[in-house]
Amino acid sequence: MAYGALAAGLVLFGIAGLFSIGAPFLFTGLAMLICFPWRHRRDILWPALASVWGLTVGYILVAPLSCTSSAFSSADGVAIEAGTTCNGLLLDYAGGPLYNPPLLPSVLVGLATGAASALLVRMLVAHRRRSFSP
Repeated sequence: MAYGALAAGLVLFGIAGLFSIGAPFLFTGLAMLICFPWRHRRDILWPALASVWGLTVGYILVAPLSCTSSAFSSADGVAIEAGTTCNGLLLDYAGGPLYNPPLLPSVLVGLATGAASALLVRMLVAHRRRSFSP
């Protein structure tokens, strides 16, 4: 009962905060609901949850988080140089005045880190089960 309530609470919180910090919580709650029949099996539940948070961390590391536009003009008011710079945690993006940074690198890195996280947790759970089984 508590598992279902926690999953539903995460989904509701995720929906309420979807445009700020809610997406990882929404996806965590949905993963918990999808894994509900296997909630007692660590080798299924924990990798699913790790993949959600691995995707989130990977995406945030590469995504453009803040953008600034700048223009420099000469003394007569004619623009000489204009550009947009977007800063991320690991990568910086730059382009022309109407530049919109791509999100595909962030999505691809997020998918890769999510898959790596799920695989790593799956291996750790399997190793732990082998280590502690009689």
